[in-house]
Amino acid sequence: MIKEKAAEEAGICKEMVAQHYRKGPSSRRDAIRRAVRVHDSPEAPASMEMIPDNLRVLNDGSLFVHRLEQTLHVYYNTSTIQMAAQLGLHALVADGVHTFQPRQLKRKGQLYTVHGVCNNGVEVYTIIFRHLKDELGAAVPPRLRIVLDYEKAAINAVKRVFPHATEQGCAFHLAQAWNRRRDRLGLRRFIKEAVGVAKSLEVERWWYTIEGLVYLSRRLHREVRALAAPPVPREHAAYPLCEEFLKYLRETWYIGMFADFQLNTLIEGDHPTLTKLILVLRDLDGEAQSALITLEQDPSHSKHLRRKDRERRKRIAHEMSSFNENYQRGVSRMEVDEYCCYMARFVAETSV
Repeated sequence: MIKEKAAEEAGICKEMVAQHYRKGPSSRRDAIRRAVRVHDSPEAPASMEMIPDNLRVLNDGSLFVHRLEQTLHVYYNTSTIQMAAQLGLHALVADGVHTFQPRQLKRKGQLYTVHGVCNNGVEVYTIIFRHLKDELGAAVPPRLRIVLDYEKAAINAVKRVFPHATEQGCAFHLAQAWNRRRDRLGLRRFIKEAVGVAKSLEVERWWYTIEGLVYLSRRLHREVRALAAPPVPREHAAYPLCEEFLKYLRETWYIGMFADFQLNTLIEGDHPTLTKLILVLRDLDGEAQSALITLEQDPSHSKHLRRKDRERRKRIAHEMSSFNENYQRGVSRMEVDEYCCYMARFVAETSV
């Protein structure tokens, strides 16, 4: 009864949705968990071929399922996208998750999400981003920033649909990619303590220096000695592994397809049923609308961060600013290396 009343009167609906806005990432995680528990009850049938109207249509009568094919679904709330455009949308953050796709798809699919930030084939990604572009229409920001993981298909799709946008790589996914290559090469045993293998302090410091590159301006990377050669003599067991990693960095991140990328800084349980996935996504859309209404009512509102996260952000900004000032006065290559190493260690030690 309340939902029907809210659907009839937009003002009431807006007021109700605004009440659901909560602060901080922990609150968001709690909201996701609650949504999953709520929808653990007996479900209405849904499949990749058919979604019932109670899942397909939102309470106000607008569509939530905008594309329904056997291998591709597109879900979004037009109202949420339009509100974001009106409230200073300036970035899109996209990521693919391979554990939350419906059980019916098994390992063949993924849940690909695009988040707006205010004030596996190319064709699939192109369809997703074109839906967004069509909904935004003339409201597409002239200096749109799009933050992606490092999937080639997604990158190519964004370049095709948003040719004037700035594409940026997510530091989290960058670290994941580098760590995977490090472990595949067998370098980890020289960086972390391992049974039967002595850690190499030279390799450890070299690795932290490379990790800290994301906090260094791209134009200064040529000054980093860690990128020039392995940190140990040729006869050392880690030498060929370090050399192989440096080759990977050069070919993939400096002259390869990711060379133009800037190096910047949700559901419990794998493979939910399609019904549960849609219901949870609808709940998250409600949270997004709630946050947008809060921003509309209070333009000065900013995202709540825990105290330690605020302090960490300030400290990182301070260290980067201080180094930039020192660089203007002149720094040695050793000091550049030390800065990268320090930043990588500092962030690792202060991360949650």
